[in-house]
Formats: sequence, C-alpha cells, structure tokens
Amino acid sequence: MMVFVRGEVRDVGKGHVDVEVHGLGFRLWVTDACAARLQPGSQVFLFTWTQVREDGWALYGFTSAEERDWFERLLGVSGIGPKLALQILNHATPAELVAAVTAEDTAFLSSVPGIGKKTAQRLVLELKDKVHQFSVAVSARSGRTEATGVGPADRAAAGRLASDVVEALVALGYHERYVVDLVRRAVEQEPAWGIEQVLRWCLQQLAR
Repeated sequence: MMVFVRGEVRDVGKGHVDVEVHGLGFRLWVTDACAARLQPGSQVFLFTWTQVREDGWALYGFTSAEERDWFERLLGVSGIGPKLALQILNHATPAELVAAVTAEDTAFLSSVPGIGKKTAQRLVLELKDKVHQFSVAVSARSGRTEATGVGPADRAAAGRLASDVVEALVALGYHERYVVDLVRRAVEQEPAWGIEQVLRWCLQQLAR
C-alpha cells in the first residue's frame, strides 16, 4: 500500500497535483489549499490514501498525517465517500472538525457544500465517540479520572495535567503554540477539573 509520495510537481490543477517520482507520473487529488501552495518544478512530500475500484484507482494526497487520519475517519461515516470527505477538508481543518464535533455544531458542518442537516447530524453522531475515546485514552495513560472531583494537589500535578491536554490537542491537529496558554488558563481557573473536563473546555473555546 502506498503511504506517501515524494517527488517533483509537474502540474497543478483544480483539486489535483501531478507528481513525478523516478520517471513515473502520479495524479493526486488534494484540497484546494494544498494545490494553491504548490508550483510546477517544486519538490513535494504528501501522505497518500488509495481508492481501488473496478474501473481504476485514485490517489489522494495530504499535507499531514493528521489530515489523512481525518479523511479516513470521515470515510467511516455512512454516506461519506472520498470526494465528499475531501470537500469537507476543503472547508474545515482537522482542528475545526474536532471542535465542531465536540460542540455538536451542526450549523458549521452543514455550511460545507454537499453536507445537509441530516448528514451533519450523522457526522456528529458517528464521530463524537471517536473524539471522546481519544480523550479517555489520554486520561487513562495519565492515570487520572474525574470520579473523585478532586483536582491536582500541587503545581507539579497541574503541570502534568496541562502537558497531557496539550499533547492531546496537538495530536488532534492543533498547533502547540496556539493551545499552551489556553490550557494553562483552564487549569489555573478550574483546579478541580480532570483531564477530560479541561480538554472539553479547550475544544469549546477553540470552536468559537
């Protein structure tokens, strides 16, 4: 299975880029933002996802592993195919998708061309557990729960909690420099919160 492509950009069109790799030419379907950053003659590295069909195959390219991961998550939603998944990523970054799903912001999701109200509701329903499971996994790894309602006992514990939340947000596609101050503010203002509460609050703030 092809997982990435590195080569020279030969041509850029609407929604696609042609890349030459050791004399072979590959057409990759990409987001408009990705295509806009590429110029013929430049070198490019793209993560890939391959669609195999009876009448041929198609190659999709992504600028980051997180973007490809979210493309695959979107494909797991009933009624979402590769073209619509790419259309969604054309209008929302992985970080914006996480925030929208967490906040159940169907208005934002249905603003994407091709996504109606019912599809937006289905996106929230089928993706919310995946976002929640990620936060639970981080919580379990840190050895904390919210059951006792007791926050970190000292500065070191608060620092570890903040570090875990920042790690989770970065893994979900946010840039670290954008979330460090937000996480620190949440931990300082609500010292009794556990990791899931801090993560949920930060996602809600980022969705605004």
